[in-house]
Amino acid sequence: MKLGLLILLLLVSVYADTYSPLSYVDRPCGMDLSNLWLDVVVVVDNSQGMTNNGLDNVAANILNVFSSGTRIGSNSSEPRTTRLGLVTYNSNATQQADLNKYQSINDAGNGIFDSLSTVVYTADSYLATGLTLAEKMFIEQSVNTIRGHYKRVVIVYASEYNEDGELDPLSVANRLKLSNVKIITVAYEQPGSVGLENGLSQIASPGFSFSNNVVNISQEIQNALLQSNCFCPSNWIQYHTSYSDPASSRYGVCLQLVGVLANWVAAKNGCRMKSNTNLATEFNQAKHDFILEAVKDNSGFQRNPYQYHIGLNYINDDWVWDQPAGQPPVKLQSWFNWGTGFPNAPASQSAVSNIQSGVTTKWTNVAMYTGAANYVCETYSCDTDNYCDDNY
Repeated sequence: MKLGLLILLLLVSVYADTYSPLSYVDRPCGMDLSNLWLDVVVVVDNSQGMTNNGLDNVAANILNVFSSGTRIGSNSSEPRTTRLGLVTYNSNATQQADLNKYQSINDAGNGIFDSLSTVVYTADSYLATGLTLAEKMFIEQSVNTIRGHYKRVVIVYASEYNEDGELDPLSVANRLKLSNVKIITVAYEQPGSVGLENGLSQIASPGFSFSNNVVNISQEIQNALLQSNCFCPSNWIQYHTSYSDPASSRYGVCLQLVGVLANWVAAKNGCRMKSNTNLATEFNQAKHDFILEAVKDNSGFQRNPYQYHIGLNYINDDWVWDQPAGQPPVKLQSWFNWGTGFPNAPASQSAVSNIQSGVTTKWTNVAMYTGAANYVCETYSCDTDNYCDDNY
């Protein structure tokens, strides 16, 4: 691994480990590659179009991606492990390693270089066969097992993109994505390749389509794996930099829009029924806008006007943001979204709701124990800094 990349990953890991809401930023996704916990099947084109040199590069790239301390295999005492399976394909697909074969990075290194030592004698390359076998491996070796709650990822290395009726890779890829499998693609463009990058971009998950010509391709794949390992429980929405763009970067923050009506205190207690959960914060305009867009998409929320509780409240002469039980509240520091004429004197109105006024939705201080409204909860995502078991 290049020195610059190693330093960057160390800095990011230190930041994630020392994250605090007192820094007045939203929690980032965990970035510790040594704590990656995924089930990954690598699907490699070994037809003549890939070339032996291309296969050598693929093998080296796979090992670079997982050589940053990632625990390969499974370990009953440490759940943050990544299982790595390997499939090669040409006119058909072959399982070179199931998800339980490699139990260390050394196992993986030896097995991968052996399996990718030379191209086969056919020029036929049908990615659909490789994806179909990867799908079968997940169904038999991952889904409905003790690792059923682990996120599943396919990494594709391809030199050709062929569509041929039943061997159309797009239909298989769409089926995988519907079952919540992330797909990362790497195009190995060769002389005569036609439409490779465009085809692979269609089967990849948003933002996960790359070319081997990218200088930091290993880092790009690592970032995609970390993003894949950063997720929310069902019925929660992950905070992104853009609500409308699913490829935008994720934060380590999950939001739940609660459609029942409650006063502010009942809403706070309702959120805290889950650990590491509180009424939502709005540290900046982007977070406010994201929550509002999510609310507008939720038919269970009252509208005309929109009104929903957030975590801002008045304690000990300060406006502060609610935090999970046992953690100190965070003082309101910057970016204010008060409606015109607000806040009122907080003695009897010491909680805050977002209330629509005309075309804008602004903070309005309200009574804590009266005035029912919907509300928004916030919790930590599952990621490399926060392992979630199958009950999460």
